[in-house]
Amino acid sequence: MVFDGNCGFCKYWVIRWKKISGLGVDYKPYQEVAANFKDIEEDHFKEAVRYIDVDGSIYNGPDAAYITYFNKNQVKFLHQWYVSKPWFKVLSDVAYQFVADNRNTMSKITIRLFGKNPANPKPYWKYYLLGLMLIITSLTILL
Repeated sequence: MVFDGNCGFCKYWVIRWKKISGLGVDYKPYQEVAANFKDIEEDHFKEAVRYIDVDGSIYNGPDAAYITYFNKNQVKFLHQWYVSKPWFKVLSDVAYQFVADNRNTMSKITIRLFGKNPANPKPYWKYYLLGLMLIITSLTILL
């Protein structure tokens, strides 16, 4: 998996992905390995993560993330859906592009939802969800 080593959001999620994929996937910043892949322009590494399989297959963006899960047999259907269901591919690509275009904001949201340490995430999102449910319940009772 090749990612942007200058991107805080990318580095955060690579640490999380490592916990999921284990030793089956090697993660490297493109700044260290781009020269090894002369057929891939550096701009392509900057715009999305790349999963480069040992057989030479290259997966980009959301499918690169899905294939890392696939290798660990966590959620095989994600990669399978990406290649077989056009609606899922479009949805994944649009969501991935939105996140890529808003990395700084998404990094702040990630930290608020999971904490600053990606190796030991905290379930802060549960507290936000509970708070939202309490507000909605209070409003329905009051109205």
